Amino acid sequence: MKLLKTFESRMSDVFGEAPQGFAAPFSLKKLARHTVREMESETFVVDGVDTAPALFTLLVSPTDDTALRPLYSKLTKEIVSFVEAQAKAKGYVFVGKPLARFMVDPSLRSGRFAVFAENVDARTLTRLRDEEEAFLSSSLGLGGAAAAPRDGEGASGTEGAVAGGAW
Repeated sequence: MKLLKTFESRMSDVFGEAPQGFAAPFSLKKLARHTVREMESETFVVDGVDTAPALFTLLVSPTDDTALRPLYSKLTKEIVSFVEAQAKAKGYVFVGKPLARFMVDPSLRSGRFAVFAENVDARTLTRLRDEEEAFLSSSLGLGGAAAAPRDGEGASGTEGAVAGGAW
């Protein structure tokens, strides 16, 4: 529970920097809990080691994307820190530093979200991290919330997306 309290405190700090009157469109505590549940459900034993998924795709509505976009860099950093702490407490390892990214799902209503945790290889994780960093720095507009899932692809544009629940 201490990890969740720390996460909530950090999220308060992030939203404290947002424009006055801005509020999260959904419970970030629920988002954190759901992300950890997805991590746990997609953790597999590989060569005797509990290997957790390192890619977390957070789907949001177009309206919520517009509201949250200025905070994505800080939000994803805090979500990754929370996931890493939870994994460490459970003895899980990752193939690389975890990556959390937001994407738009036009079928979601405002205030709803979905989370997908995926096991990807280190090379794919590095490529997706580069795309996300480019998106967040606005140098390319690839990845992140700008890249809605394409027909026939998983939430991240990679094969094998694991269905997460919508909130």
